[in-house]
Formats: sequence, structure tokens, C-alpha cells
Amino acid sequence: MECLAIYDSGNFAYRVCRIFEKKGLEFEVIATPCKISEAGCGYCLSFPCEYLKSVLAESLACGCPVRAAYKVVEQNRKREYIKIER
Repeated sequence: MECLAIYDSGNFAYRVCRIFEKKGLEFEVIATPCKISEAGCGYCLSFPCEYLKSVLAESLACGCPVRAAYKVVEQNRKREYIKIER
């Protein structure tokens, strides 16, 4: 299952993505879906949900805290976004 991490800056998403690439994990920076986009950054980090705790911790450690996290669920051939309460 896929999760999305929303940051205050696109640079934050790219920075965290590079950190995980150095660890051998291929995450992806994508455009933030309109349904969950708030004023601000247009990019987010897409990653497998099993890495959620690692993404939250690593983001905070490098000074790029996650503003919000969502789980992506396919329902009726549409993508739904469920906010993850931390």
C-alpha cells in the first residue's frame, strides 16, 4: 500500500527522498494530488506504508518535518486519501 508525506516545501520532499536513496530505497517525489493539496507545496513523497515510521523519524531528524501523511486506497477504481493521525 502506498503512503504520501506532505511537506512545507518541495525541497524538503527531495531532501528526504535523497536520504532514503542513499540507504538503497527508491521512493518517489510526485505532484501532490489536488484532493489533499493545501496552500503551499505542490510536491510530496510517495513511499510504501511499511516505511511510515522511518519517513516520519528521518524527516524530523533532518529538519524537514512531515506536515501531514496519507494512506492511498483504491476504491471503485478511484484513489481515496485517508489522513493518518500521528
